Amino acid sequence: MNIKKDMHIHSCFSDGDLRPETIVDRWESAGHKLIAITDHDGIEGSIIACKYAETKSINVIPGIEFDSEDDLGKDLHILGYHIDFDNPRLQSALFELKRWRAQRNDEMLEILSDLGYEISIDDLIAVNDGNYIGKPTFARVLIDKGYVKDLNEAFNEVFDKEPRLNSVTKKTLRSHEVIEIIHAAGGTAVLAHPIQQKRKGETDEEFFPRLVQLLDLFRLYGIDGIECEHPSASAEEALALKNYAEKYKLTVT
Repeated sequence: MNIKKDMHIHSCFSDGDLRPETIVDRWESAGHKLIAITDHDGIEGSIIACKYAETKSINVIPGIEFDSEDDLGKDLHILGYHIDFDNPRLQSALFELKRWRAQRNDEMLEILSDLGYEISIDDLIAVNDGNYIGKPTFARVLIDKGYVKDLNEAFNEVFDKEPRLNSVTKKTLRSHEVIEIIHAAGGTAVLAHPIQQKRKGETDEEFFPRLVQLLDLFRLYGIDGIECEHPSASAEEALALKNYAEKYKLTVT
């Protein structure tokens, strides 16, 4: 029997809006039996949700979503499930990622101030109590202060058009390292939304051979599964991903 589940949810501890407790209650009310909070490069939201759900009818499994890069692409997101939150290698990696993010945020804040945008660290912390600060946080502050009207304008007209901001790159782990870290923490590694690797203007004839090459490489790295059902994938694309996963006995999420 199929159960209602959602294995890719972001809380206010990354780029989501809701508290982990609210997510648990809302998804439980909607009839979900299994969920995972998979915040970007952090486990705080997942820890809270797992603890909170102990007395609930819904099962929450430990989760995370790492960003990564490889010679075949950037922004290769890898989901980790059933991870041991206390694993030393995982904790060490998360500490480094937080340090890199803080450095990047400081650089962006300084550049925005130089450009005339009156934004302070207190403004950024106020967005979600400082649980997470990234580009979406900066964008929300720009909206609140009336500099831009929405997220699209913040990214297209400020971040993407200003060379100095564009030069502030996000430092991430290598893809094979992320898979090793997830496995070291006793977890299952799943490649997230692979269809999002399609480049602007790229045809299906160009993209799919490149996608297969990427999936083949990730199998060599030891990936355990593929996120096939995702809003970025059409029904046909999801089916193609499932067929690939089934062929190589990979988990489908």
